[in-house]
Amino acid sequence: MRNSIRVAVAALALAVAVPASAQYTFTQPGQQPPPVQPLQLWNNVARVNLGVGFYNSGWANCYYWYGYNCSSGSYASYIPFMVGPQIDFNVGGMNNLSVGFTVAMGSASLSYWNGMQDVTDSRSVTIWEPTIYYVAKFGPPSQDTVGRFRIGGGMLIGPNSTIGGTFRIGGGASFLNAGRLGIGLDVVLEGGGYDGYWIGGLQLLASPEFHF
Repeated sequence: MRNSIRVAVAALALAVAVPASAQYTFTQPGQQPPPVQPLQLWNNVARVNLGVGFYNSGWANCYYWYGYNCSSGSYASYIPFMVGPQIDFNVGGMNNLSVGFTVAMGSASLSYWNGMQDVTDSRSVTIWEPTIYYVAKFGPPSQDTVGRFRIGGGMLIGPNSTIGGTFRIGGGASFLNAGRLGIGLDVVLEGGGYDGYWIGGLQLLASPEFHF
C-alpha cells in the first residue's frame, strides 16, 4: 500500500514539474541564458501589380457660329489588362518612396471626325508607364493589415514613341503584412495628357507582395 502511495505522489510531482520546466532554458553553470529573439519586422515591400484599367481620352472643337459651341473632335475608350512591378522603400516612420512601372495591354476603341463623317475604329495598344509615388502607410509593420495612401506621377510611352504624363492618386491596403508574403489591394485615379490629348482613368489592382 505504501509503495502504491509513493508511486502516485511521484507521478503527480513529475506531471507538475514537466510543464514548469518548459518555461526555462537550461545552460551550463556560470553561463547566461540566451536572449529572447525579437519579432522580425519587414519595412519594405516588393509587389507585382495585376489588374484592369478604365480609360477615356478626347479633345474638343469649339467655334463661334450664332453662339459658342463645343463638340468632341476625337474620343477613345481603353480598357487594358495591367501588370508591373513596384517596390516601396521605407524612409522613416509612415513615409515611403515607391518606384515601378506598369504595362497596359488592350484594345482602344476610337471615334473621330475625318472631315466628312464620324469614323469608328479599334486598335491594339500597349502603353508602358514608369511611376514614382510618395506612399503613407497607416499602421506598424507588426500589424497584419496596413492601409496606405499614394500620390505621384507617371510617364506614358506608347506606340511610335508617343509620350505623355499623368498625375496619380490612390489608396489601398496590405493584408498579411506582418509575414514575408502578403496581398495588396489598390484603387488608383489617373489624369493627364498623351500625344496631345487629355486622358483620364481608373485602375483596380490586386498585388502579391514580398516583405523584406
